Amino acid sequence: MKRSNLIFGILLLITVSLTSCWSHVPPRNVGIMVKTLGNNKGVKPEVLGVGRYWVGAYWDLYTYPTNITMYPFTADSEEGSTSDEAMKFQDKDGLSLSCDVALSAHVNPDMVPTTFQTYGGDMENIIKTNVKQALLSNFINYSSQYTAEQIYSSKKMEMLQFVKKAVTDKFAPNGVNIIDVEYKSEIRLPDNVLKAINDKIEAAQTALKTQAQIQQSTFEAQKVAAAAQGVYEAKLLEAKGNRALSESITPALTSYILANKWNGVSPIYSGSGSVLPPLFPK
Repeated sequence: MKRSNLIFGILLLITVSLTSCWSHVPPRNVGIMVKTLGNNKGVKPEVLGVGRYWVGAYWDLYTYPTNITMYPFTADSEEGSTSDEAMKFQDKDGLSLSCDVALSAHVNPDMVPTTFQTYGGDMENIIKTNVKQALLSNFINYSSQYTAEQIYSSKKMEMLQFVKKAVTDKFAPNGVNIIDVEYKSEIRLPDNVLKAINDKIEAAQTALKTQAQIQQSTFEAQKVAAAAQGVYEAKLLEAKGNRALSESITPALTSYILANKWNGVSPIYSGSGSVLPPLFPK
């Protein structure tokens, strides 16, 4: 009985040992072997694809996702992290600002050994520590050059592009590809600063509206003046035409017209004192 228990124990130990020496690389991942004990500790240069692998003594298998994954950095404790991970920075006057962003990234499969040697074996930890710190530093570097109003309006997208380029250039040489960085919220400002900016925007919009109304009124007045000028000029031309016609009618012209109209027959009756006008005056 004792002998069978011993054999069973040995077989169980062998089974557990053999089972514990197998590991796998899941779909949409790549892996590398890292020797952690003994001589020649370090990263094995071979990149492992999807599958199961024998992991011998002193070796560990690390995996990295190759698909694009989004990592949110927000103030919302229910999204991404239980703590506030929003980007916090200041403008050139020292006013506090913040915003939520989302970063999309994946590992370069061909550079996994370099990624491990540089940052370690956990992709999510790399993003949450190294990349997050780089994001924050570049938000701070950019925002310190401008006012809160500029950052909130005209410089908002320029700041995002600046940060994206900076982190992309920093991490690509070590195998972490930053695909995109985007806002997940508006730039958050102190309430009094936001109110002042909104009041200024509203005043500017009112001024533009008033200017447009003035321009429209001026245009309408010009139309009325042009119409009145047209009527005046038309009447002036008509008066000049009438005057020219009046001056052109002479006694000789009148007699000529009557002569052309007369049929050569004297009137049948004419009252006393009636005089037939001469047709051909001297």
